[in-house]
Amino acid sequence: DEQFNDYEDVPVPEHARRNWLDMGIVWMGAGLSILATGGLLADGLSFWNTVLVSVVGAILVFVIAAFVGMVSVHLHLSASFTARFPFGRNGSRIFGAMLCFSNFGWFAFQSDLFGNTVSSILRQGWNLETPTIVFTILGGLAMATTAIFGFKAIEKFSKFSFPILVLLCAVAIWKTFALVPAGDIIGSGPVGTPITIPMGLAIVISSYAGGIAVIGDVSRFAKSKKDCLKGLSLGYVWGFIPILLCGSFFTYAFHNWNIVEVMIEDLNMGILGAVGLIICQWTTNDNNLYTSVLGVTNMLDGIVKIPRIRLSVIIGLISTAVAAIGMYKYFENFLSILGVFIIPVAGIIVADYYICNRKRYQVDNPQSTESVNPSAMAAWVVASFVGLTMTAPPVGFGWLAWVGDYVPVPIIGMFLAMILYSILEAGKKSLSAGRQAA
Repeated sequence: DEQFNDYEDVPVPEHARRNWLDMGIVWMGAGLSILATGGLLADGLSFWNTVLVSVVGAILVFVIAAFVGMVSVHLHLSASFTARFPFGRNGSRIFGAMLCFSNFGWFAFQSDLFGNTVSSILRQGWNLETPTIVFTILGGLAMATTAIFGFKAIEKFSKFSFPILVLLCAVAIWKTFALVPAGDIIGSGPVGTPITIPMGLAIVISSYAGGIAVIGDVSRFAKSKKDCLKGLSLGYVWGFIPILLCGSFFTYAFHNWNIVEVMIEDLNMGILGAVGLIICQWTTNDNNLYTSVLGVTNMLDGIVKIPRIRLSVIIGLISTAVAAIGMYKYFENFLSILGVFIIPVAGIIVADYYICNRKRYQVDNPQSTESVNPSAMAAWVVASFVGLTMTAPPVGFGWLAWVGDYVPVPIIGMFLAMILYSILEAGKKSLSAGRQAA
């Protein structure tokens, strides 16, 4: 039992905590999905502006993630269980439900993408026509295995895959320079429609905003706050920047954002390219299922007890089936809406820990006491609504969509929630003090 104990509903004990390198590699693996984000930057920015945006954006993501992650380092609880402190035990169930459906849906999306990637590789590399659904099912089941066995399995798979991905990138860059002069790439302007630097920053930060809200699912395993910071810097600075630049590099060189086509058709990398692309998706998608299960655990806590491994199997099978029949396509907009609602929770957690209720975190065994905290619920609803007004239809209302071109909407939602929660908590304490004095 201890071998597969993931401490999903209790603080991670000292003997199970990890150093900065273990966590940093997990975060780096989860961030491999932003290769496509690098392609978006290359589409609208020059090479050197992409470098600037990648560096500044990665540092901003690191800083924000550090503030959120430190709370779970203190408590050693998952993101959804940490949300109990500001939201209350029952209020946090909403956050758990959002994590469940959001990451459940994205797991299905990535599983379908996995199937399409393998089919495309076989078609373009070996001229074999194969049914996508077969590889979608196989991919979904395979990627679920690491999530089923928890953080230990995700960590081991990330350590195994990391050297392979480094080799893949090195070979791909070397082959690219053999085909395209370095000066042409470095001197490249936007491949497509130009965008501003603020727009580029908004793309970078928004690409991993949802991950910031659930950073505690990994940071809870940190041995210390120093380990958390060093691990985050490895994943979100030293890892984030090269991944973004790799994605943009190939887009500048071949004017094609489709990394599958670049690896197979332009670089002729065959099996090595296929394996690397599959691993990239795997190291991201097992995190989606893992976070979904942790959210469900909090949602069901005190209602029904289902072992985490069994719950992971159930959710993995259901989400794979959803991917196989293409049902996820009917609620893609819903998944994006959930993303708008998730990030304000991070702002409320930060405000509660650093500003409003610091004292209750300073005891040896802090506990969440409220059932539902109205301050947190009100701040979350208002900040989420404002986020929808700044998000283009059909996901949002689009009334202030232009704001998102200059400031990342998730960051606005996070800081607005932080400010509103701090004001409401201060008012609640003032009112309580007045009643006691009377």
